[in-house]
Amino acid sequence: MKILIGTDTTPDLFSGATTQLNATVEGLLSAGHEILIISPSDFYSFTSKKIHEGFHFALWPKKELKKKMLEFNPDAIHIYTECRVGLYLRHFCKKRKLKFSTSYLTRLDVILEKRFKIPPFFINKYMKWFHQGDATMTVSKGIQTYLLHIGCRPPIKIWHPGVHTERFHFDPNKRLNQTDPVFVYFGRIDKEKNLEAFLDLDLTGEKWVIGSGGEFEHLREKYQNRSRFFEVHSQNEINHLLQKCDVLVFPSRFDTFGIVIVEALAAGLPCAAFPEYGPKEILTQGISGFMDQDLKKACLEALKLQPRDCHLEAERFSISSSVRKFLSNLVLI
Repeated sequence: MKILIGTDTTPDLFSGATTQLNATVEGLLSAGHEILIISPSDFYSFTSKKIHEGFHFALWPKKELKKKMLEFNPDAIHIYTECRVGLYLRHFCKKRKLKFSTSYLTRLDVILEKRFKIPPFFINKYMKWFHQGDATMTVSKGIQTYLLHIGCRPPIKIWHPGVHTERFHFDPNKRLNQTDPVFVYFGRIDKEKNLEAFLDLDLTGEKWVIGSGGEFEHLREKYQNRSRFFEVHSQNEINHLLQKCDVLVFPSRFDTFGIVIVEALAAGLPCAAFPEYGPKEILTQGISGFMDQDLKKACLEALKLQPRDCHLEAERFSISSSVRKFLSNLVLI
């Protein structure tokens, strides 16, 4: 099958959306499908750390987009993001009456309210308008219900991200350090990730923050006397540091899924989180993690869990199962 995917993500964007797309494309190519990715890299674009480090805004993609579309002649079109490339691709499909599917992966209403004080009402109106294709894919049942509530057109289908769990080393003899544990957050470091909720906790042992993002320097300056910060960008670096940790703390209240949770589970780390959409889709309470409105309680309860149970839980989110679901959700032109 020839599949065209339009996205506003690029390889230098450190995010779960980038990880999900890369894994999906890799799986599709391995299965023999022909893929064309249209991204800001194909056009004039600009980026701004103030808006989102690594996120590129395509400028004037309309002409080149049409040319690429006609030359490729796809069997299915999927619009991965809702920004400039996605917007022009949606317009192209609507104008020519081509069937297409979209993804809803990120709570932009929460992000833009946190960063720029934009009322969620306006963002949700845009999302309701944008996701009026022939199918929308999202990553959890909770977000599926939310999208129906704000008026997005059904069908809204579940598509769990696939994770290369084999890339995260698991020691079958791993034991969690009960007396001097290391509680860790890793991933993108931005305002909407709610990291202060973790960093302000009174916990025994150490608190580590691993990753990069717009809030890294601010949080390191504020909390460096109470926590350790590691600015890393690669999966290998993160994997190496995770071997020294005991519990992943996932303080975000906005994430639609949380690929880092699956990655931590693969390494044998239980997860402590708030009972929000993303964690509830992944974790089995009391087995692979603990969710509670009291995040400190969740951390302490997660410390009692077994690394092997966490590792086994991660295997539910393989690349192959994710790719099969993506293909079954696609709408042929």
